[in-house]
Amino acid sequence: MKIIVCYPMKSLAKTYMPETSEVLVAETPVEFFRYVQLYQPDAAVLFSEMFSSPVWEWLPRAKEALPEGTPLIVVPLYRDEALIGRVTEEIGLTGVYALSAKLSQEEIRDQISHILGFVKGIQPTRAGEGKGVVYSLMSYGSSGITTFCINYPLVLARQNPEKRIAVLDMNEAKPDLTRFFKLQKHQLALFRPDFLDMSTAKKRNWRKVCKQSVHVPNLYYAHAANKWRSSEIANMMAAFRDQFDFVYVDWGYCFPESEALQHMLYSADRNLLFVRADPFSIENAREWIRVWSQRGVTCEVLLSHMDKGEPFRIGEDISVYGVVPRISEGRLMQSHRSSSVLVEEFFPPKPYMLSLKQIAEAEYYEKSAVLS
Repeated sequence: MKIIVCYPMKSLAKTYMPETSEVLVAETPVEFFRYVQLYQPDAAVLFSEMFSSPVWEWLPRAKEALPEGTPLIVVPLYRDEALIGRVTEEIGLTGVYALSAKLSQEEIRDQISHILGFVKGIQPTRAGEGKGVVYSLMSYGSSGITTFCINYPLVLARQNPEKRIAVLDMNEAKPDLTRFFKLQKHQLALFRPDFLDMSTAKKRNWRKVCKQSVHVPNLYYAHAANKWRSSEIANMMAAFRDQFDFVYVDWGYCFPESEALQHMLYSADRNLLFVRADPFSIENAREWIRVWSQRGVTCEVLLSHMDKGEPFRIGEDISVYGVVPRISEGRLMQSHRSSSVLVEEFFPPKPYMLSLKQIAEAEYYEKSAVLS
């Protein structure tokens, strides 16, 4: 692959590039545009420090100069990072990959390798047959989605070692899952141009982009919180459904009812509304589900914070996916502070552990886990 790089030091520029690539270094913007015209590269890498003119001038010009469909990777300065993203979004530039300004030299090289397909095993393969199942997890807040996403997929992965499981943090307002698992360097937003086309999205091996669990080899996590367009969400879910058997999306708040939220509800195979087991929360959930059922969307309830022996009534017309018991605030806070996975602790909370195992067993038999 022929790559043109715009960087001030020719000898240093190649240390940012994949080892097997053919690199031509332009040490000035004028030289870059001349090389593009002469050699018609397969990809281009620009360091924003090379340009003295505003981003909204040089970035569209650079993209326009490249052959159609050529990926353009931008390595920004801190001062340029947000503006590059804004210009790309507002002008509608396609095929522009904007890296983070926080990356080290080695991390820049690794991400360029991922984007351009130099990583071994770039073509994805599936562990099982058929399509995966996408679960969207939503709530009105403080209903235990993050705790569920930290613990339940691990239980499911252990009980189904032949299945591949992905957990995506799409909670833009409160990406706690990203903080817990330190997913800042595993952001799907970096690969946003891939999601413009479904066939392109399906070609990438998303397991290489995600962070593999330290506990089980068949569980993966990624930070996916962004202002996604509806088409991007659809292509993302199609790609992950194609490469994973279970995909859990921590969407977070089910308000405001944005275009993206609506598309997520229609894209998922199962929509789970997490509801605290108290009368006000249950009543709000019933109304929310009723409204969406009129729009053709089916939602199931996962009741959380259930006290032992507490009866619950949510209505015969509402499907209950499962019930998880209350965990003491002190135990939960300690787990989050120490980044300790509850189900991996030496003495995990027995009722909570039992409920997760029952839900996982119900998944195996493809039925709802209505627990008592």
